[in-house]
Amino acid sequence: MGFMDKAKQLGDQAKQLADQAQKKIDEKQTQFNESQRQKAEGQAGANAPAEPQAEATPAEAPPAEAPPAAEAPPPSGQPPAEQSNATPDPFKPIQ
Repeated sequence: MGFMDKAKQLGDQAKQLADQAQKKIDEKQTQFNESQRQKAEGQAGANAPAEPQAEATPAEAPPAEAPPAAEAPPPSGQPPAEQSNATPDPFKPIQ
């Protein structure tokens, strides 16, 4: 048997084994999906309420208006002071 014949035979064997493995994977996936579907159906029936419930009323009504925010100081006409090293530029020379 020549080298090419042996390579072809091994290739065919590999293809057969791959097909068998794929069939097993498909079978297990189908079983898993079926069990998940059955669990979901069982839980859906168990979670269904026996009778509709009235909507829960809040214990405390929210305030009509929000409290006033802290007042900002009046503008002084000057630009705001720069914050030192708020976001420093790594390429700016040190002065």
